[in-house]
Amino acid sequence: MVKFITAISTLLVVSTSAFSPATVPQAARGNVALSMKSEEPVSKRQRALKHLGKVAGAVASAALMTGGVPPALARGKKAVEVVETSTCMLETAKQFGAGIGAGVGAAALVGAIFGGDSAAAPAKQDFLEADPYWDQSNVPVNVYKNKAPFTGKVVSTKRIVGPKATGETCHIVIDHEGDFPYWEGQSWGVIPPGVREKDGKPHSVRLYSIASSRYGDDMSGKTGSLCVRRATYWCPEMKAEDPAKKGVCSNFLCDTKAGDEVQMTGPAGKVMLMPEEDPKTDLIMVATGTGIAPYRGFIRRLFTEKTPAGEAYEGTAWLFLGVANSDALLYDDEWQEVKKNYPDNFRLDYALSREQENKKGGKMYIQDKVEEYADEIFTKLDNGAHIYFCGLKGMMPGIQDMLKGVAESKGLDYDEWLKGLKKSKQWHVEVY
Repeated sequence: MVKFITAISTLLVVSTSAFSPATVPQAARGNVALSMKSEEPVSKRQRALKHLGKVAGAVASAALMTGGVPPALARGKKAVEVVETSTCMLETAKQFGAGIGAGVGAAALVGAIFGGDSAAAPAKQDFLEADPYWDQSNVPVNVYKNKAPFTGKVVSTKRIVGPKATGETCHIVIDHEGDFPYWEGQSWGVIPPGVREKDGKPHSVRLYSIASSRYGDDMSGKTGSLCVRRATYWCPEMKAEDPAKKGVCSNFLCDTKAGDEVQMTGPAGKVMLMPEEDPKTDLIMVATGTGIAPYRGFIRRLFTEKTPAGEAYEGTAWLFLGVANSDALLYDDEWQEVKKNYPDNFRLDYALSREQENKKGGKMYIQDKVEEYADEIFTKLDNGAHIYFCGLKGMMPGIQDMLKGVAESKGLDYDEWLKGLKKSKQWHVEVY
Protein backbone atom coordinates (compact mmCIF):
# COMPACT_ATOMS: atom_id res chain seq x y z
CA MET A 1 0.00 0.00 0.00
CA VAL A 2 2.84 2.41 0.86
CA LYS A 3 4.51 1.76 -2.49
CA PHE A 4 1.19 2.26 -4.26
CA ILE A 5 0.61 5.61 -2.54
CA THR A 6 4.17 6.73 -3.27
CA ALA A 7 3.76 5.84 -6.92
CA ILE A 8 0.49 7.74 -7.19
CA SER A 9 2.01 10.78 -5.46
CA THR A 10 4.97 10.77 -7.84
CA LEU A 11 2.67 10.40 -10.82
CA LEU A 12 0.60 13.36 -9.67
CA VAL A 13 3.67 15.56 -9.31
CA VAL A 14 5.00 14.67 -12.74
CA SER A 15 1.68 14.83 -14.56
CA THR A 16 0.80 18.26 -13.22
CA SER A 17 4.13 20.00 -13.57
CA ALA A 18 2.82 21.66 -16.71
CA PHE A 19 0.38 23.63 -14.57
CA SER A 20 3.03 25.03 -12.22
CA PRO A 21 4.32 28.58 -12.79
CA ALA A 22 6.66 28.41 -15.75
CA THR A 23 9.10 30.88 -14.21
CA VAL A 24 9.76 28.75 -11.12
CA PRO A 25 12.42 26.01 -11.39
CA GLN A 26 11.22 22.57 -10.25
CA ALA A 27 13.78 22.34 -7.42
CA ALA A 28 12.99 25.80 -6.04
CA ARG A 29 9.22 25.47 -5.63
CA GLY A 30 9.41 24.82 -1.90
CA ASN A 31 10.62 28.38 -1.33
CA VAL A 32 7.96 30.16 -3.35
CA ALA A 33 5.48 32.30 -1.36
CA LEU A 34 1.96 30.93 -1.25
CA SER A 35 0.61 34.26 -2.45
CA MET A 36 2.42 34.07 -5.81
CA LYS A 37 0.07 34.36 -8.78
CA SER A 38 0.30 31.98 -11.71
CA GLU A 39 0.73 33.17 -15.26
CA GLU A 40 -1.34 30.21 -16.48
CA PRO A 41 -5.08 30.70 -17.16
CA VAL A 42 -7.11 30.24 -14.00
CA SER A 43 -9.58 27.85 -15.58
CA LYS A 44 -6.80 25.53 -16.68
CA ARG A 45 -5.31 25.40 -13.18
CA GLN A 46 -8.72 24.85 -11.64
CA ARG A 47 -9.35 21.90 -13.93
CA ALA A 48 -6.01 20.44 -12.90
CA LEU A 49 -6.77 20.86 -9.20
CA LYS A 50 -10.18 19.31 -9.62
CA HIS A 51 -8.62 16.34 -11.39
CA LEU A 52 -6.05 15.98 -8.61
CA GLY A 53 -8.76 16.08 -5.98
CA LYS A 54 -10.59 13.22 -7.66
CA VAL A 55 -7.42 11.13 -7.96
CA ALA A 56 -6.40 11.83 -4.35
CA GLY A 57 -9.91 10.95 -3.24
CA ALA A 58 -9.71 7.67 -5.11
CA VAL A 59 -6.39 6.88 -3.45
CA ALA A 60 -7.86 7.61 -0.01
CA SER A 61 -10.94 5.51 -0.73
CA ALA A 62 -8.82 2.59 -1.89
CA ALA A 63 -6.72 2.76 1.24
CA LEU A 64 -9.77 2.86 3.48
CA MET A 65 -11.28 -0.17 1.76
CA THR A 66 -8.11 -2.23 1.87
CA GLY A 67 -6.46 -1.15 5.08
CA GLY A 68 -9.14 0.32 7.31
CA VAL A 69 -8.86 3.75 8.87
CA PRO A 70 -5.40 5.26 8.27
CA PRO A 71 -3.27 5.41 11.44
CA ALA A 72 -2.90 9.18 11.19
CA LEU A 73 -6.66 9.57 11.35
CA ALA A 74 -7.06 6.94 14.03
CA ARG A 75 -4.75 8.99 16.23
CA GLY A 76 -7.00 12.05 15.83
CA LYS A 77 -9.28 13.41 18.53
CA LYS A 78 -12.65 11.76 19.01
CA ALA A 79 -14.46 14.97 18.19
CA VAL A 80 -12.94 15.24 14.71
CA GLU A 81 -14.53 13.21 11.95
CA VAL A 82 -12.65 11.74 9.01
CA VAL A 83 -14.59 13.88 6.57
CA GLU A 84 -13.63 17.06 8.45
CA THR A 85 -9.97 16.07 8.46
CA SER A 86 -10.01 15.23 4.76
CA THR A 87 -11.73 18.50 3.89
CA CYS A 88 -9.16 20.49 5.83
CA MET A 89 -6.30 18.66 4.12
CA LEU A 90 -7.81 19.14 0.69
CA GLU A 91 -8.07 22.87 1.33
CA THR A 92 -4.41 22.88 2.38
CA ALA A 93 -3.50 21.06 -0.80
CA LYS A 94 -5.32 23.69 -2.85
CA GLN A 95 -3.37 26.46 -1.12
CA PHE A 96 -0.11 24.68 -1.84
CA GLY A 97 -1.16 24.15 -5.42
CA ALA A 98 -1.82 27.86 -5.89
CA GLY A 99 1.81 28.75 -5.29
CA ILE A 100 4.10 25.76 -5.58
CA GLY A 101 2.43 23.51 -8.10
CA ALA A 102 -0.66 21.36 -7.79
CA GLY A 103 1.40 18.18 -7.82
CA VAL A 104 3.25 19.12 -4.65
CA GLY A 105 -0.06 20.00 -2.97
CA ALA A 106 -1.57 16.65 -3.91
CA ALA A 107 1.48 14.77 -2.67
CA ALA A 108 1.26 16.65 0.64
CA LEU A 109 -2.42 15.72 0.86
CA VAL A 110 -1.72 12.03 0.32
CA GLY A 111 1.17 12.10 2.78
CA ALA A 112 -0.88 13.90 5.41
CA ILE A 113 -3.82 11.52 5.15
CA PHE A 114 -1.72 8.39 5.39
CA GLY A 115 0.76 9.60 8.00
CA GLY A 116 3.76 9.81 5.69
CA ASP A 117 6.82 11.94 6.28
CA SER A 118 5.75 14.30 3.49
CA ALA A 119 2.99 15.81 5.68
CA ALA A 120 3.78 19.44 6.42
CA ALA A 121 4.52 20.50 10.00
CA PRO A 122 1.70 22.47 11.68
CA ALA A 123 1.88 26.20 11.18
CA LYS A 124 2.36 28.57 14.07
CA GLN A 125 -0.71 30.04 15.73
CA ASP A 126 0.45 33.62 16.12
CA PHE A 127 -1.92 35.66 13.96
CA LEU A 128 -4.38 36.51 16.75
CA GLU A 129 -1.87 37.69 19.32
CA ALA A 130 -1.53 40.96 21.19
CA ASP A 131 1.77 42.83 21.04
CA PRO A 132 3.42 41.62 23.18
CA TYR A 133 1.39 38.41 23.26
CA TRP A 134 0.73 38.60 27.03
CA ASP A 135 -0.68 42.16 26.97
CA GLN A 136 -4.33 42.08 28.14
CA SER A 137 -5.12 45.77 27.70
CA ASN A 138 -7.23 45.19 24.59
CA VAL A 139 -9.09 41.97 25.40
CA PRO A 140 -12.41 42.06 23.50
CA VAL A 141 -15.43 42.32 25.81
CA ASN A 142 -19.16 42.51 24.94
CA VAL A 143 -18.59 43.18 21.26
CA TYR A 144 -22.05 41.75 20.58
CA LYS A 145 -25.01 42.50 22.86
CA ASN A 146 -28.55 41.20 23.35
CA LYS A 147 -30.17 43.73 21.04
CA ALA A 148 -27.65 43.14 18.27
CA PRO A 149 -26.35 39.57 18.68
CA PHE A 150 -23.96 37.74 16.40
CA THR A 151 -25.26 34.89 14.28
CA GLY A 152 -22.94 31.90 14.34
CA LYS A 153 -23.35 28.68 12.41
CA VAL A 154 -22.93 25.23 13.92
CA VAL A 155 -20.15 23.16 12.37
CA SER A 156 -20.70 20.01 14.42
CA THR A 157 -22.37 18.73 17.59
CA LYS A 158 -21.03 15.54 19.17
CA ARG A 159 -21.75 13.61 22.35
CA ILE A 160 -18.44 13.25 24.20
CA VAL A 161 -19.31 11.01 27.16
CA GLY A 162 -19.76 7.26 27.44
CA PRO A 163 -23.02 5.32 27.86
CA LYS A 164 -22.71 5.11 31.65
CA ALA A 165 -22.17 8.83 32.16
CA THR A 166 -24.62 10.68 34.37
CA GLY A 167 -26.30 12.76 31.69
CA GLU A 168 -25.31 13.82 28.20
CA THR A 169 -22.53 16.28 27.43
CA CYS A 170 -21.87 17.61 23.94
CA HIS A 171 -18.99 19.38 22.24
CA ILE A 172 -20.34 22.01 19.85
CA VAL A 173 -18.16 23.76 17.27
CA ILE A 174 -19.48 27.09 15.97
CA ASP A 175 -18.24 28.99 12.93
CA HIS A 176 -17.92 32.75 13.48
CA GLU A 177 -15.94 33.48 10.28
CA GLY A 178 -13.30 35.33 12.27
CA ASP A 179 -15.76 38.09 13.21
CA PHE A 180 -16.16 37.16 16.88
CA PRO A 181 -12.69 37.23 18.50
CA TYR A 182 -12.27 36.04 22.08
CA TRP A 183 -9.55 35.01 24.51
CA GLU A 184 -9.09 31.84 26.50
CA GLY A 185 -11.13 31.96 29.70
CA GLN A 186 -13.95 34.09 28.28
CA SER A 187 -17.58 33.10 27.76
CA TRP A 188 -20.10 33.33 24.98
CA GLY A 189 -23.72 34.22 25.59
CA VAL A 190 -26.32 32.15 23.74
CA ILE A 191 -29.90 33.28 23.14
CA PRO A 192 -32.13 30.23 22.55
CA PRO A 193 -34.84 30.65 19.92
CA GLY A 194 -38.48 31.13 20.84
CA VAL A 195 -40.14 32.92 23.73
CA ARG A 196 -40.85 32.23 27.38
CA GLU A 197 -44.17 30.58 28.11
CA LYS A 198 -44.90 32.71 31.16
CA ASP A 199 -44.82 36.11 29.44
CA GLY A 200 -44.15 35.61 25.73
CA LYS A 201 -40.87 37.52 25.89
CA PRO A 202 -37.64 36.32 24.22
CA HIS A 203 -35.49 33.95 26.24
CA SER A 204 -32.68 35.52 28.22
CA VAL A 205 -29.01 35.00 27.48
CA ARG A 206 -27.22 31.97 28.94
CA LEU A 207 -23.45 32.16 29.40
CA TYR A 208 -21.18 29.26 28.46
CA SER A 209 -17.43 29.15 28.98
CA ILE A 210 -15.64 28.79 25.66
CA ALA A 211 -13.97 25.39 25.36
CA SER A 212 -11.33 26.21 22.76
CA SER A 213 -8.41 28.54 22.35
CA ARG A 214 -8.85 31.76 20.39
CA TYR A 215 -7.75 29.83 17.30
CA GLY A 216 -10.57 27.29 17.54
CA ASP A 217 -10.35 23.52 17.22
CA ASP A 218 -9.35 23.83 13.56
CA MET A 219 -6.76 26.51 14.45
CA SER A 220 -8.11 28.80 11.74
CA GLY A 221 -9.20 31.56 14.11
CA LYS A 222 -12.71 31.28 12.66
CA THR A 223 -14.40 28.84 15.04
CA GLY A 224 -15.02 28.41 18.74
CA SER A 225 -16.33 25.52 20.82
CA LEU A 226 -18.72 25.02 23.71
CA CYS A 227 -18.95 22.13 26.18
CA VAL A 228 -22.60 21.76 27.18
CA ARG A 229 -24.39 19.29 29.42
CA ARG A 230 -28.02 18.71 28.56
CA ALA A 231 -30.08 19.90 31.54
CA THR A 232 -32.97 17.57 32.35
CA TYR A 233 -35.30 17.09 35.31
CA TRP A 234 -36.25 13.67 36.63
CA CYS A 235 -39.76 13.70 38.04
CA PRO A 236 -40.15 11.18 40.88
CA GLU A 237 -43.91 11.07 40.41
CA MET A 238 -43.75 10.47 36.67
CA LYS A 239 -40.66 8.27 37.08
CA ALA A 240 -39.39 9.87 33.92
CA GLU A 241 -37.83 13.09 32.69
CA ASP A 242 -40.25 16.00 32.68
CA PRO A 243 -39.84 17.80 29.33
CA ALA A 244 -41.60 20.87 30.72
CA LYS A 245 -38.71 21.44 33.13
CA LYS A 246 -35.76 20.74 30.87
CA GLY A 247 -33.09 23.37 30.30
CA VAL A 248 -34.17 25.46 27.32
CA CYS A 249 -30.76 26.59 26.09
CA SER A 250 -28.72 23.47 26.85
CA ASN A 251 -31.25 21.27 25.06
CA PHE A 252 -31.32 23.65 22.11
CA LEU A 253 -27.52 23.50 21.81
CA CYS A 254 -27.26 19.74 22.27
CA ASP A 255 -29.93 19.24 19.60
CA THR A 256 -28.26 21.47 17.00
CA LYS A 257 -26.97 20.08 13.73
CA ALA A 258 -24.41 21.31 11.24
CA GLY A 259 -25.67 24.46 9.55
CA ASP A 260 -28.01 25.54 12.36
CA GLU A 261 -27.76 29.19 13.38
CA VAL A 262 -27.02 30.32 16.93
CA GLN A 263 -27.64 33.84 18.27
CA MET A 264 -24.67 34.84 20.42
CA THR A 265 -23.42 37.69 22.61
CA GLY A 266 -20.10 38.58 24.21
CA PRO A 267 -17.38 37.64 24.63
CA ALA A 268 -17.84 38.09 28.36
CA GLY A 269 -15.54 38.22 31.34
CA LYS A 270 -11.91 38.73 32.26
CA VAL A 271 -11.73 36.95 35.60
CA MET A 272 -10.58 33.64 34.08
CA LEU A 273 -7.86 34.96 31.78
CA MET A 274 -4.43 33.34 31.95
CA PRO A 275 -1.47 35.36 33.25
CA GLU A 276 1.14 35.03 30.51
CA GLU A 277 3.67 37.77 31.25
CA ASP A 278 5.72 35.44 33.46
CA PRO A 279 6.07 32.12 31.59
CA LYS A 280 7.12 30.35 34.81
CA THR A 281 3.74 30.90 36.50
CA ASP A 282 2.11 27.69 37.72
CA LEU A 283 -1.60 27.22 36.98
CA ILE A 284 -3.85 25.12 39.24
CA MET A 285 -7.15 24.41 37.48
CA VAL A 286 -10.04 22.90 39.43
CA ALA A 287 -13.22 21.86 37.62
CA THR A 288 -16.39 19.87 38.01
CA GLY A 289 -18.12 18.62 34.86
CA THR A 290 -18.39 21.14 32.06
CA GLY A 291 -16.36 23.57 34.16
CA ILE A 292 -13.49 21.97 32.26
CA ALA A 293 -14.28 24.26 29.30
CA PRO A 294 -11.94 27.22 29.92
CA TYR A 295 -9.07 24.92 30.88
CA ARG A 296 -9.29 23.17 27.54
CA GLY A 297 -8.58 26.55 25.95
CA PHE A 298 -5.65 27.09 28.33
CA ILE A 299 -4.13 23.69 27.70
CA ARG A 300 -4.51 23.83 23.94
CA ARG A 301 -2.86 27.25 23.90
CA LEU A 302 0.05 26.12 26.07
CA PHE A 303 0.66 22.61 24.78
CA THR A 304 -1.30 21.68 21.65
CA GLU A 305 -0.91 24.73 19.45
CA LYS A 306 2.29 26.47 18.40
CA THR A 307 1.55 29.78 20.11
CA PRO A 308 4.01 32.33 21.54
CA ALA A 309 2.62 31.59 25.00
CA GLY A 310 3.15 27.86 24.56
CA GLU A 311 6.68 28.22 23.24
CA ALA A 312 7.63 30.40 26.20
CA TYR A 313 5.85 28.45 28.95
CA GLU A 314 8.08 26.91 31.64
CA GLY A 315 5.62 26.51 34.51
CA THR A 316 3.34 23.64 35.53
CA ALA A 317 -0.31 23.44 34.52
CA TRP A 318 -2.12 21.18 36.99
CA LEU A 319 -5.64 20.02 36.15
CA PHE A 320 -8.13 18.63 38.68
CA LEU A 321 -11.43 17.33 37.27
CA GLY A 322 -14.32 15.96 39.30
CA VAL A 323 -17.04 13.84 37.64
CA ALA A 324 -19.21 10.88 38.66
CA ASN A 325 -17.44 8.05 36.83
CA SER A 326 -14.98 7.18 34.09
CA ASP A 327 -17.62 7.42 31.37
CA ALA A 328 -18.25 11.03 32.38
CA LEU A 329 -14.63 12.13 31.88
CA LEU A 330 -14.33 14.97 29.39
CA TYR A 331 -11.54 15.24 26.80
CA ASP A 332 -9.50 12.54 28.55
CA ASP A 333 -7.74 11.55 25.32
CA GLU A 334 -6.48 15.10 24.92
CA TRP A 335 -5.21 15.31 28.50
CA GLN A 336 -3.41 11.98 28.23
CA GLU A 337 -1.68 13.10 25.04
CA VAL A 338 -0.49 16.32 26.66
CA LYS A 339 0.64 14.43 29.75
CA LYS A 340 2.67 12.06 27.57
CA ASN A 341 4.28 14.86 25.59
CA TYR A 342 4.88 17.30 28.46
CA PRO A 343 5.37 15.22 31.63
CA ASP A 344 7.35 17.98 33.35
CA ASN A 345 4.83 20.75 32.66
CA PHE A 346 1.40 19.11 32.91
CA ARG A 347 -0.21 17.23 35.78
CA LEU A 348 -3.61 15.55 35.87
CA ASP A 349 -5.79 14.30 38.73
CA TYR A 350 -9.35 12.99 38.63
CA ALA A 351 -11.97 12.76 41.37
CA LEU A 352 -14.51 10.07 40.43
CA SER A 353 -17.21 10.22 43.09
CA ARG A 354 -18.83 6.88 42.20
CA GLU A 355 -15.62 4.95 41.66
CA GLN A 356 -13.10 6.28 44.19
CA GLU A 357 -12.99 6.73 47.95
CA ASN A 358 -11.44 9.58 49.88
CA LYS A 359 -9.11 9.04 52.83
CA LYS A 360 -12.10 8.82 55.18
CA GLY A 361 -13.74 6.05 53.18
CA GLY A 362 -16.42 8.29 51.66
CA LYS A 363 -17.01 9.31 48.07
CA MET A 364 -14.15 11.09 46.34
CA TYR A 365 -15.25 14.63 45.55
CA ILE A 366 -13.14 17.35 43.98
CA GLN A 367 -12.23 18.96 47.33
CA ASP A 368 -10.99 15.59 48.60
CA LYS A 369 -8.66 15.17 45.65
CA VAL A 370 -7.29 18.70 45.99
CA GLU A 371 -6.76 18.14 49.72
CA GLU A 372 -4.45 15.21 48.98
CA TYR A 373 -1.96 17.74 47.62
CA ALA A 374 -2.76 20.57 50.06
CA ASP A 375 0.81 21.21 51.20
CA GLU A 376 2.15 21.36 47.65
CA ILE A 377 -0.69 23.58 46.48
CA PHE A 378 -0.24 26.03 49.35
CA THR A 379 3.49 26.19 48.58
CA LYS A 380 2.81 26.88 44.92
CA LEU A 381 0.34 29.63 45.81
CA ASP A 382 2.89 31.18 48.16
CA ASN A 383 5.28 31.21 45.20
CA GLY A 384 2.87 33.02 42.89
CA ALA A 385 0.77 30.25 41.32
CA HIS A 386 -2.74 31.09 40.11
CA ILE A 387 -5.67 28.88 41.11
CA TYR A 388 -8.89 28.60 39.10
CA PHE A 389 -12.30 27.15 39.98
CA CYS A 390 -14.99 26.53 37.39
CA GLY A 391 -18.17 24.47 37.53
CA LEU A 392 -21.35 24.23 39.56
CA LYS A 393 -21.47 26.74 42.40
CA GLY A 394 -22.15 23.88 44.80
CA MET A 395 -18.47 22.94 44.55
CA MET A 396 -17.21 26.05 46.31
CA PRO A 397 -18.44 25.52 49.91
CA GLY A 398 -16.67 22.17 50.09
CA ILE A 399 -13.54 23.61 48.47
CA GLN A 400 -13.41 26.59 50.81
CA ASP A 401 -14.09 24.51 53.92
CA MET A 402 -11.21 22.25 52.94
CA LEU A 403 -8.85 25.15 52.26
CA LYS A 404 -9.82 26.82 55.53
CA GLY A 405 -9.07 23.65 57.46
CA VAL A 406 -5.67 23.30 55.81
CA ALA A 407 -4.86 26.98 56.41
CA GLU A 408 -5.71 26.70 60.09
CA SER A 409 -3.58 23.56 60.43
CA LYS A 410 -0.69 25.65 59.14
CA GLY A 411 -1.38 28.44 61.60
CA LEU A 412 -2.72 30.77 58.91
CA ASP A 413 -5.69 33.12 59.11
CA TYR A 414 -7.77 31.82 56.20
CA ASP A 415 -9.60 35.07 55.54
CA GLU A 416 -6.36 37.05 55.42
CA TRP A 417 -4.69 34.38 53.29
CA LEU A 418 -7.58 34.45 50.80
CA LYS A 419 -7.63 38.24 50.78
CA GLY A 420 -3.96 38.21 49.82
CA LEU A 421 -4.58 35.84 46.90
CA LYS A 422 -7.41 38.00 45.60
CA LYS A 423 -5.35 41.18 45.95
CA SER A 424 -2.54 39.68 43.89
CA LYS A 425 -5.11 38.37 41.36
CA GLN A 426 -4.13 34.74 41.95
CA TRP A 427 -7.69 33.62 42.79
CA HIS A 428 -10.11 33.03 39.88
CA VAL A 429 -13.68 31.76 40.30
CA GLU A 430 -16.41 31.22 37.70
CA VAL A 431 -19.30 29.11 38.96
CA TYR A 432 -22.92 28.80 37.92
